[in-house]
Order: sequence, then C-alpha cells, then structure tokens
Amino acid sequence: MEKGSFDFIINYVFPTIAVILLWKYYQATPGKMIFKATIVDAKTGGKPTLKQWIIRYLGYFVSLLPFGLGYFWVAFDKKKQSFHDKLANTLVIQPKVIESESVKIDAE
Repeated sequence: MEKGSFDFIINYVFPTIAVILLWKYYQATPGKMIFKATIVDAKTGGKPTLKQWIIRYLGYFVSLLPFGLGYFWVAFDKKKQSFHDKLANTLVIQPKVIESESVKIDAE
C-alpha cells in the first residue's frame, strides 16, 4: 500500500467510521457522553438512521465552510440545531437536571 493511501485511510476513513459507529451504537461521541447528551431523530425523538448519521457527518464540513457559522448557529436557533443537525434532521438532547430542596429533619 502506498504511503498516500495509508495516510488517507488513517486520517479520513478511520475517523469517519469511528464517529459513525459511536453515533450508531451510543448516539453520542465521548464528549457528548460526558454531558449525557444524545443525538436523536428530530421528528420522532428516536434513534436516527444510518443515512441520517452519514448526512450529519458530511454536514460537519458544511458547518465549517462559512467560518464555522454552522456550529455557532446553535446559539440563535430555536431548537438549538447546528447546520449539520438541520441537514440530517437530528437533534442533540440532554437530560434536564432537577434540583431538589434540602429538607431539615428534626430528630427527637
């Protein structure tokens, strides 16, 4: 195998497969897992299809093109979707943390 082919596989093919497999089996990448965030189908709230995962991955490059605007779009979007989420019809969700009040118990 030529060095150029090996570099292409290591730098592009392997990361693409790794990310899509993480999404397929865990619905998240390690960073999202830390925050307990998951990627869901925007219409059903269920697990996205392989087609959606691939579109989402390719959409990363679209999000980067206009100076990374696709990633910053989350701050302005009502559903908090980036460009790649809109293209793939996916949504990143995070469980809501419910804080409880502390209760003082008088022991007699």
